[in-house]
Amino acid sequence: MSDPQAGPAGVPSPGELARLALAGCFAAAVVFAFWEGLEGQVRDDQMRARLHYVRGGLASLLAAAAVGWVAQRHRARQARELSADLAESARQRRDAQALLEVVVDKTPAGLVVLDRDFRIVRANRTAERVHGGGLQGVPCYEALAGRHAPCPSCMVADSLTGAPAACRELVHTDPRTGEVMSVEAHPLQMPGGSDYVLLVERVITEQQKLQARLLHQEKMAAFGLLAAGVAHDLGNPLSSVEVQLQLLDEGRLEREDAAVIATVRQEVARLRRILRELVDFARRRRDEASLVSVQSVVQDALRLVRHDPRTRGVQVQEDYDPETPPVFVVEDHLMQVVLNLLLNAFDAMPEGGTLRVELQPVGERVALRVRDSGTGMERQVLARCFEPLFSTKPPGKGTGLGLSISRDIARAAGGEIELHSALGRGTTAVVTLPAAALETQRSVPA
Repeated sequence: MSDPQAGPAGVPSPGELARLALAGCFAAAVVFAFWEGLEGQVRDDQMRARLHYVRGGLASLLAAAAVGWVAQRHRARQARELSADLAESARQRRDAQALLEVVVDKTPAGLVVLDRDFRIVRANRTAERVHGGGLQGVPCYEALAGRHAPCPSCMVADSLTGAPAACRELVHTDPRTGEVMSVEAHPLQMPGGSDYVLLVERVITEQQKLQARLLHQEKMAAFGLLAAGVAHDLGNPLSSVEVQLQLLDEGRLEREDAAVIATVRQEVARLRRILRELVDFARRRRDEASLVSVQSVVQDALRLVRHDPRTRGVQVQEDYDPETPPVFVVEDHLMQVVLNLLLNAFDAMPEGGTLRVELQPVGERVALRVRDSGTGMERQVLARCFEPLFSTKPPGKGTGLGLSISRDIARAAGGEIELHSALGRGTTAVVTLPAAALETQRSVPA
């Protein structure tokens, strides 16, 4: 630490100047007195003149020595202060760099710096956690996208060329981890003229799933309201038709006319049953877990989708073990899983086929199997079926989140979903859920 009474670097303090001045005056006085006494004892004028010159030279040397001593003191102090300042600056730089590294590594977003050759220069720990270690020096399209060539729509190239879309956001799925990533590209121009690109990656898998689930629930709620409204609007005229049919006296009708009236009554009763099912579906929506009969949910889902055009030409076979116990889940969530599996099965059989639904107890669990005789899947496609946003359907026909959300729902209830498929041999989806314990069944009123 420098003297608090000292002036700026290289400038002595007033106290030091006073001490130096006193020391110089004292030294000059001593020299002057010594030479005056010496000259007073010399009688030779020539010798006295020589002594006078010697006194002048000694005084000059003394003044030069004093100035040099002061300058040396100043240089030493300046060197000490400069060394202390450099050490403090180095310490501050080290602390700032360490803080920056901690902030960068602890940032929840993945940060990846690329050079002009698309190679990774630096990646923080979040990026290494998502994509794996050893990213430095690897091309971004290989390390981040699992490709062997640059992506067709490359944000990095746009950022380096200064294109208007340089900082646009791109959403993609990591092929190795299945995580849905939101990626932003920001150009970095260094003072030395080097150009880099900063990729900011955020994992949005859960946000995408939550958004899709909320969207599905909103659609189901809207469908429930629509179903209740349609049932109410159709119920009144349907009741009038039923009353008119009951007023007919079949004994006064011809045999052919009586058969027609009987058919009309059957169809009216069928319409009444469909409306009742719609109303029951709209009223039964619950958001809390309860004891649920899987068979009842499957049958309701089949009745709901039988009006879908995709079910034409598909023969549905049902096999339910009457000893199957209930499960403790959110009924609407289980309905969502069953609907996803049924619709996927119908999509796999565009030309028609056979859909078989089996339900049976397996130990302490309940197993639901949905088998279709459709096109099946290759091993590579089957391995990615549960990846969010992965879909083999044409654009607009699917979000690629149905199976992923269904697996999350099953796992949240303590179960699991498995897919077994082979190309040309159909697909079997197996949903296993823990059977409700007897204590739970007794504690929940019927």
